[in-house]
Amino acid sequence: MDNYIINENTFAVLQKDDKVIIYDVDNYRVINKKIKRLINDNCLIYGSDYLGRKKFAQKILKIKYKVPIIISLSKNIILLQINNLRNEDCLFIVGNKVINYENKEDMLNIQFVNNKELKTNISIYRFEKLLINYLKLINYLNYQNK
Repeated sequence: MDNYIINENTFAVLQKDDKVIIYDVDNYRVINKKIKRLINDNCLIYGSDYLGRKKFAQKILKIKYKVPIIISLSKNIILLQINNLRNEDCLFIVGNKVINYENKEDMLNIQFVNNKELKTNISIYRFEKLLINYLKLINYLNYQNK
């Protein structure tokens, strides 16, 4: 499979070598594509490219790195970049699918709405910073839409 439309059921997108693993509430899928290309393709499906959405969030949040990426505002799909795009195990998660997180065995264990869990190598401090930026962006967008 070479294509996937990120949707309301998607909760995480993980780069593994030259493939992407898409986790959704029912299953997972493997896509023969780099993560940045998959995300850019999805941004285009919903209206503009990855770079445009990144610059928008950078401007609003006044940050340069690991900005939340709006895939679809109408479907409330906003990706949080957990680690660097250059990493072989780059991970993006959908912000509104996170229900809990905690440190376990030197890893952060993230629990999602479907009771699925993913472990990643990020500190709670950095993860909470990502969540705060996500919430700031949501609040900005909600205020603008009034």
